[in-house]
Amino acid sequence: MSNKKEKTVIRTIRIAKEMDKLLQNDAKTKRISVNSLVSMIMTRYAEMDRFNEKFGTITLRRESFKAILEELTEDKILKIAKEMGSVIPREFLLFWFKNVTLDSYLKYLSLICRYSGFGEYEVASDERSYSLTVIHDMGYKWSIFLENLIVHGMKSTIGISPKTDVTKNSLVVRFHKNYE
Repeated sequence: MSNKKEKTVIRTIRIAKEMDKLLQNDAKTKRISVNSLVSMIMTRYAEMDRFNEKFGTITLRRESFKAILEELTEDKILKIAKEMGSVIPREFLLFWFKNVTLDSYLKYLSLICRYSGFGEYEVASDERSYSLTVIHDMGYKWSIFLENLIVHGMKSTIGISPKTDVTKNSLVVRFHKNYE
């Protein structure tokens, strides 16, 4: 979804009283209107959840996933990330965006970071150079996984071989746009 002012429609829906109470409480906690909360929920559905349902995605507590990750060797993590990076991004790009471009790849990364908890994602660019930063609290093995997932994803989808800097809780990916 874009940040531009979009035309809206008024839609009346019927919900259970308990659901309304829950929405009002959550909106109050977030200091937003119920309308804004419902809009956020619907945006998340439109941008991510409907695709996750089709791809068989599961939800797992961060602590549980981190514990599993810590039991894996770095070699195993590298193998899994390379395999996933070589296949999954292309499938998602074609399904979500119907094309494989740098722009769609960057949108894909933004969505999986925002909704799947991969980390906080930022991208900086000028006409030709890009710098992507992912900050997280999952530790070094997660940084290594993300590095290889992104590197192999970029190579297999858009033909770019980025340079990376990895720390315990962050990943920076730098590359130049290939001109078509």
